[in-house]
Amino acid sequence: MKKILLFLLVSFSFSSISFGQDFSFDELVKMRSYTYPAFETYVHEKGYKLNHLEYNERCTVFRNGNNVVSYCHYYDDGYSYHNHVAIKFETSSKAEYERLKTQVASQLQYYKTKLRRFTNQHYLEHIYVNDAISVHLYDISYRDDDKPYYQIEIFSVYAAY
Repeated sequence: MKKILLFLLVSFSFSSISFGQDFSFDELVKMRSYTYPAFETYVHEKGYKLNHLEYNERCTVFRNGNNVVSYCHYYDDGYSYHNHVAIKFETSSKAEYERLKTQVASQLQYYKTKLRRFTNQHYLEHIYVNDAISVHLYDISYRDDDKPYYQIEIFSVYAAY
């Protein structure tokens, strides 16, 4: 009986730990190469559910609590004529954002930071690049909102942004 209780306790602790984990930066980068059905299956396995479609940005948005992950498909009809997939990860957790930002900074080269201010919002944008991707990290806050909002976008270097 004690062994069964110990087994259940250990099994429950491992399942709760794995359920609470979200994406790493490497996972987000890897998801850019997935076809849409593979991406959808992967995020469903992580506990995300379809939330809505953004037709203007050609994004499919999945939500799990306060975290959102999007699969965005772009067609560059300018000079390069390439299809591009961008992955967006959005969260209201500063700890989650800082964890991902640390991973980005350790793997990519810093490019620049922009501070933008508008009437009701301002955001700080950090940009990191390597030979294949560009990563934009946004720290967004609104005037009447005491909770900032964080977004990480992973683009192809050749995508128009």
